[in-house]
Formats: sequence, C-alpha cells, structure tokens
Amino acid sequence: MKKKAVSRIKKIAPILLKSTLAILVVSVICLIIWITSFFYNFKSLKLSHENQDNSKGVVTDITGLYPIQTKGVIVPHTDEEIRQAILTHNRVSIGGGRYSMGGQTASSNAVQIDMREFNKIISLSTTTKEITVQTGIRWRDIQDYIDQYNLSIQIMQTYSNFTVGGSLSVNVHGRYVGLGPLVMSVKKIKVVLANGQIVEATPEIHKDIFYSAIGGLGGVGVITEATLALADNVNVERTRITMPTSEYKDYFFNNIRNSTSTIFHNGDIYPMDMDTISAVSWNVTDKPVTTESRLVPRKQDYIFEKIAWTIMSEWPFGKKIRQYILEPYFVYGNSAVHTRNYEASYDVAELEPKDRSKTTYVLQEYFIPVEKFNEFYPKMKEVFIKNDVNILNVSIRHAKQDPGTMMAWAKSEVFAFVIYYKQGTDEKSKDQVGRWTREMVDQILLVGGSYYLPYQPQATKSQFLRAYPNAPDFFELKKKYDPTNKFTNNLWDKYYNPEQMAELKTDSDANRVSADVVEYVRPSDTMYLSIPEWYIVYSAGEYANVLRDTLPSKFDYIYAIKEYWNQYDKVVKLATGTKNKNSDYRLVLNIIGCSFTFENSAKFIYENSIGVWTEMISGNTQVEEDIFAAKVARDYEKFIYDYPWYDFPYNNYYKELRDLKGLRTKHTIGQNIRRFERQKFLGFELKFKHVYSSIISAATHSKFGVQDDIISAVIKEGESYELISAPHYHPFTKKILERFEKAFAEGKNPEIVQIAGNDEITISYVDEENGVPLKVSKELFRNKETVGFANGHPLLQDRVSAQISVRDLFNVYKELKGRGVSISHLYDY
Repeated sequence: MKKKAVSRIKKIAPILLKSTLAILVVSVICLIIWITSFFYNFKSLKLSHENQDNSKGVVTDITGLYPIQTKGVIVPHTDEEIRQAILTHNRVSIGGGRYSMGGQTASSNAVQIDMREFNKIISLSTTTKEITVQTGIRWRDIQDYIDQYNLSIQIMQTYSNFTVGGSLSVNVHGRYVGLGPLVMSVKKIKVVLANGQIVEATPEIHKDIFYSAIGGLGGVGVITEATLALADNVNVERTRITMPTSEYKDYFFNNIRNSTSTIFHNGDIYPMDMDTISAVSWNVTDKPVTTESRLVPRKQDYIFEKIAWTIMSEWPFGKKIRQYILEPYFVYGNSAVHTRNYEASYDVAELEPKDRSKTTYVLQEYFIPVEKFNEFYPKMKEVFIKNDVNILNVSIRHAKQDPGTMMAWAKSEVFAFVIYYKQGTDEKSKDQVGRWTREMVDQILLVGGSYYLPYQPQATKSQFLRAYPNAPDFFELKKKYDPTNKFTNNLWDKYYNPEQMAELKTDSDANRVSADVVEYVRPSDTMYLSIPEWYIVYSAGEYANVLRDTLPSKFDYIYAIKEYWNQYDKVVKLATGTKNKNSDYRLVLNIIGCSFTFENSAKFIYENSIGVWTEMISGNTQVEEDIFAAKVARDYEKFIYDYPWYDFPYNNYYKELRDLKGLRTKHTIGQNIRRFERQKFLGFELKFKHVYSSIISAATHSKFGVQDDIISAVIKEGESYELISAPHYHPFTKKILERFEKAFAEGKNPEIVQIAGNDEITISYVDEENGVPLKVSKELFRNKETVGFANGHPLLQDRVSAQISVRDLFNVYKELKGRGVSISHLYDY
C-alpha cells in the first residue's frame, strides 16, 4: 500500500507543482496589478481632442499627432447654419468625433464644421426597422434610444463613441459576420453640396453622390442626415478557440463565413511571433445575459484595461503575459452572454492611455483578399519584426465586397487586419512609422489589397492610386460638385490636386494595365542604390579599354576605388528620404564595394611592382597573355550588362589561358618572362574568382533561383496603354530603347507612364567633358571615364548619372540622339 501511495504521489507531484506555480504566478500578477492600480492616477486622464478649446481653432485627433491650426471652428445646430458655413467660406472641412488619425477632419487652409452638436434623432420606424438621425449624433446615443424597442444597429464599428457622419465618411465596418462596409445598411442620406444645394441621395437616386459621399472622407459635401437599417437586439454567447495562424483561414471558411447564428467574430493574432490566433465568436442564444446592464455602462475608469495595455506595451514579457495569463484567466475565464447592443457599445476609453505626450496608441488597417490571407500575414510579420514595431494587437475581421462606393476599400471579399500599436510622438518616431508604413503598403499591394484612409496618410501618391484605382473618377466627380475645391482636409490636401487630374487619370489607367503583374511595384530607393553597382560595370569597361590599347599598370585602380565609395556615400544620402530602411541593399553594396576595393588594391600593388617590371623587360609590348586578358575583360564587361557577375564562366577562360602555354612564337627573353608571369598571375586570378563566384552563385540561386527577375513598365501611345516587360539588368534598357528607336523612326511620341510603379528613374549616359546637363534632368554624378589610350595618355569622357521623370524619357532619348549619344542604362529597380 505504501508503495502504491508513493507511486501515486510521484505521478501527481509534477501536476501539483505546476498548478502551484501557475497559481503563484497569477497571484503575483494580480498583486502587481492591484498595486499599480492603487498608485495609478487615472483622475488626470482626459481626451484632449474631446475637450479642446474650439475658440482657438486648433483641431487634433485621438492620437495627438496632428494638431492643426484651422481658420476657425463652426458648431452648427441647423441645416441652414451648415449651408451658410459652406457658402461663406472658401475652404471647409468636416469634423465629428475626431477618431480619424491623420488630420482627415481639418486643414490649415479651412474652417472646420464641428458636427457634434448636430445630433438629434429625427424618426424611428419599429415596423421597417429604420432610424433617421442627424449625423453629428454618436452611435451610443442611438443605442440608448433604440434599446427600449429591443432594436440594434445593423452595422457599425466596434466602438460606439464615433459620430454617424464620421463613420459614413470613412465607410466603417465592424465584427459583423456576413456583412461588410457600413454603406450596406444605409437607406438614404442628405448631403449639402458646395453650392449650398441640399440633395437627398439613395443607391438609386443621385447614386453618384450617395456612393461618393459615403467613404469619401468629406471630399464631396456634408452628410447631414442618414437613414439606417436596424436589427433585432438578440442575446449572444461568446465562444473562443486558439489555433495556429496558418489554420485560421480554413477555420473561418468552414465554421464562420456562412454561419446564420454567428453575429460577431474576430481573430486576434498574438504579437510578436504572430503564430497563434485567438478566434472569438458571439452566437445567437436563448440563454439569459450574464451582465447587469443591457449596454456597456458609461464613464467607467477601465483601470484593469489600462494597466493591461501598459503591461503589454512596456513590460519585457508583457505580450506573453497577455497571451498566457491575462486573457485565459481574466478576460475569457468565465462564460459570457450579452445583448447585441451591449457587445456593440464598447467605449474607446478602455483603450486610452494616461498620457499621450511622449508616446501614443495608433491604428492602421489593411484589407487583403481572403484567398491571400496565408500569403500576406508572414509578410506583415516580417515588416513588423524588421522595424521593431511595438504591436499591441492584430485583429482580423471579415467583410464582403463593397456594393459600389467610389473609394471602396473592399474591392473584393476581404480580411481586415486591424493593427493597434504604440509609437513615440517625436519627429524621429513619426519618420520611422512613415517608412515601415510605406513598406507595409508595398506588401499589401503585392497581394492585391488596400489600406484604410482614416489613419496617418503616409503612403506615396503612387501607392494611394494603386490601392484606390478609382480615385481619379472620384476626383472627377468631386470637381463636378465641388469645382473650387471647397471641401478639403489634411488627406485631400496631400492627394487631391485639380490641376493634375489628367496625370492622375493616366496613372490610374496605368495601374489597371499592371494590376495583374506579380511584384510589379519596386521600391523607389533602388533607382539610387543601383548606381554604385553599375559603376563597377562601367569600370570593367574602362579596364577593358585600357587593356585593349596598353598595359595593366596604366589603369587608375585608386581612382576606381575612390569613385565607387564616393557614389556609395552620395546614393545612401539620396535614398535616406525614400520609403525603406535600405539596410539589406546597403549591406550588399558594402560587400561588393569591399570586394571591389580589395581586388583593385591588390592589382594596384601587384601591377605597379612585379607587373610593371615584367612590362619593362618585355619592352612594354603586349604578349599573347596580355591580349587574352584584354579579351577576357571585354567579354566580362559584355556579360555583366545582362547577367550577374558570379555567373561568368571564369573556369572556361582559365582553361583557355592554360592552352596558351603551348603557343610557340618568337619572343625575347623578357617577353617570355612576361608570358610566364602573366600565366601565373592571370591563372591565379581566374581560378580564385571561379571558386569565389561558385560559392556566391550557389548561395544566391538557392535563395532566389536563377536570374529571371522581370521589370515592367507601362507605355502610352495615343490613348492606348501597353505593358513592356523584360529581364532585370540591361535587357530592360535595351527593350525600352528599341521601342524608342522604332517610335522615333515612325514619328510617334510614346510616353512611359510608370516603371515598376514609379514615376521617376535614374539613367546613365556618356557626354563630352564638362558637357551641358540635360534640360529635364537632375544631374546626380559626373565622373571621368577612360575610353582608351593614345600616345601614352588616357582618352576621357564624362559618365553622367541623372534623375528624371519617366514621362520625360522619350524626350531625353531624342535630346541625347541629337548629341550623337544614347541612354546607356536605366537603373531599373
């Protein structure tokens, strides 16, 4: 019996130990939270954007990142006051709850119409389940009113603090299953246009105004009234399951997507490994509610939530504490049954930190076609980890395709990735966020997705147009109803320019032509960073020119080294302001630069010691090996125009060199010594490069495959657009130049609209010494290049690298043709 008892104790001891440790850890966490909450002074908490002094005309948003000194703030209470505000001011912006995060409610060029006191309920029909409201009303105020009729809002965002007009302006969505953008529940709206006209718009009547005002971020008019569809206020029960993120898409499609009982659903990906997701659903139930209130009580302190956000964002293992302690034991530890209204009445105060002066919490949102879920989230994870982003939560929502708004973010059925993160408020932090945001937008575009416009407007104009290809059509309609650009804000100040409408339309058409090209868009910084790489190509040509006319000691090895690093230093500075960190590319440039420096330094030392001695005793004449070296140099120069240097067949040339040994011709003793020395030196060089390049080639091909990288451009002739594609390196340049030559001969004027999604490019061409710069270019570099030797002196020309608009490429081609030269190379990303 004792043995059995001991055996049982041994079996249960580990379980008891683990349980005790778990209880101890949870107790310690609880104690820390209690102590922290005791000292945490939440009395000082305030929402600065809610309590600001409108009389000063300074408007900010929830993040505090974009305070805007407006021309003034107007607070209307009637339709007529709104009309008069529009008619009597040249520039107007519209504000609601101010939860957009990039100045979308204000402009330094405009007065702001603050709609928050234009907030009455106009009518309610319990029969048709519709409500008509003034759009300054908060969703929570609607919920308070309709809850007594056991009705609920059909579609809204997660938090109830927003105004209806603000939600309509950005076309919000929520966690609702089987639905999508807010526009799907809107019956009609009333809009005040720039000329003061009040228009009632529906999906059938004035549909252009309906589908441009909703989701139009205040660009077309002021939405003053909205009629919205309602739903029954049913009870919902929570279920939760965790799973690998890679399994979520199949889980959602098999269990949630077509469910008739699931009302709300979201998946939360745990940062930072992002390999696990918590899927939470709320299903219709007959069970009684487990809460005392039918809606979330107002004006709570949310002490626990605020401490939890602090733990997750600041503690070393805070994100793990959330995943393994806070959520399992405190958030989802008990069963929960709520009313639909309760679950839709969350207060943003639960997300609010104590202070936003030095750090602030911010949102971003990405919309990804559902079939691209597993392709996108590893890319997202890579960007976040590489840029050390302090991610607090990644929430996954689902939305059906938008029914027709002009600025639709759901161009197809999508998963929405809602990103909540913490950032500093200083300029350096803002710049860092801008860089990784643009990097993320590139990844979004690669999978055919989009991003949400109510957040920081960090995307480039090119990225904006690719994410919102109908923007030019929206702008045309805006110009129709708002010809003087009366309605504006920080977003449209950046992206909308009435004078550039034709160019925007061209860009949009080009985007449609290239929409199906995989990895079409390339980072713009590579147009700078590829310049030093190509200097090595041109240096190889110079070396071949020298060996053709004279002996190796005449080549200026030191100048080549200096010029490489001079160009490297300049392009790194040029690329600093572009959208990527460039660390990987700069690492490559450093590696090849060091190799280039080592090779030229070694040759300088050798050729100006032993090499120059054998040149002298041979009578400074070229022997067979010198002629062979010139051939190898020329072949190498031609090869690397089209292919990577490490694929050059060094070993074949080594064998050819060995075959020269048996060549018997009449030579002096000095020339035979020169031949012997050249055999050894060139043989060592070719063999070393063969081994070294084989290693680099194998590593490169194993990671990236063979060299088949394709670059594409969109060219316009007349009114037709065409996609031109060719392999990376020089084949792309040759294809563009061939097209130009043909067009020039036929008297046509083609226009390159984009190259790899960019509207600028750097080019190289040769020029006479101290020649005149091109008319439409920004000259970046002008360095001396050896084209040969005559009478013991080098013959020089200028090698020019310049930056131009891609639209000016054909004109540049014609100008250079008039000078008797051509574009040498397009630095093609």
